[in-house]
Amino acid sequence: MNQTFIACFFSPRTRTRARANAEAIARAAMDVTHVERTRAVARALVADVGRMARALRARGAATRDAGRRATTEAYGHHCYLDASTIGAAAGTGVFVRGNVGAGRVVATYPGLTYVGSAVRYMKGYPRVGVNNEYLMARSDGCVIDGKPWGRGSDEGDGFGDWPGSPVKLTEEEEREADGGSFFTRLLRPRLPRERRERLLAECMSLERDNPYACAHFANHPPEGTSPNVIVATVDIPSDPDTRRYVPNVNIEPDDGDKSSESVWSIIRDGERTIGERVRDVSASLFGEDADKPKAKSTEPTSGDGSIRTLVLVATRDIEDGEEIFLNYRLSTHVTPPSWYTRVDPEEDDRRWA
Repeated sequence: MNQTFIACFFSPRTRTRARANAEAIARAAMDVTHVERTRAVARALVADVGRMARALRARGAATRDAGRRATTEAYGHHCYLDASTIGAAAGTGVFVRGNVGAGRVVATYPGLTYVGSAVRYMKGYPRVGVNNEYLMARSDGCVIDGKPWGRGSDEGDGFGDWPGSPVKLTEEEEREADGGSFFTRLLRPRLPRERRERLLAECMSLERDNPYACAHFANHPPEGTSPNVIVATVDIPSDPDTRRYVPNVNIEPDDGDKSSESVWSIIRDGERTIGERVRDVSASLFGEDADKPKAKSTEPTSGDGSIRTLVLVATRDIEDGEEIFLNYRLSTHVTPPSWYTRVDPEEDDRRWA
């Protein structure tokens, strides 16, 4: 939070001071309470995403190239995908056309946002990370799956199937969801049909030709290169005028009743007898909403209608044509890939201690 606060709040103020003292800035940041820092960051990020959305809306029905120029004039830059400067093994990277000031939002992380225990609806659950390198967790534990978004409107290579499962099911998945056995529904829970239809309509209403919705392609910096962005959690208020330009849809934890207890919570509850667990699991899966067991505590939801997303924030001024690099901060408890170089080993040790 301190780093994000300094990037968002102090960088714009000190940009004109060529010899701004970094230690003085850090001390000033520490004089602000955590609540004040959090609120300041949230206001700055929401404002930037709002400006980004309005720039996309203002381009109207312009051609693709003209639309890119219009958004760059309105917001200062747009992003594009190209072969990474790291080398062929790194694949695609994110680049900037235009100029980005320190503290500005560079790109958004698109996809389906799974809130709380809604991760059980994710494709491949519980092994959700198999064959999916586009999952990223927010600071509140929500997980965003960017793989279904793919390249947005730049499809053609088979990557991305928006919105895909669990919102848009295959015929076989539909049969399982509507008439699967008890154990099938227990092991592979599906969203109810009515809820899938509502989420599908929301997904299809989003603008897919969004040159900022590409943060999931940002690469980790190679050895000797510093990251130029940090990732930040932000909740965007749902505005009818700009909603379609925020490239995320929340998958909430419960089937319509936010206070219903999940099946896994019932199974793990040691205070229930075996018979009580069987009874309550059956009611949770097959009973009417009013008959379903209620959760002992309410899971996190987006009841205020906000869209939960992640954004990349520039930690310094970024010039036209630069590639975006994000520190992946992989866990120190697992063996990293051969290409991964730790940016700050001491910070990683503290983070994963």
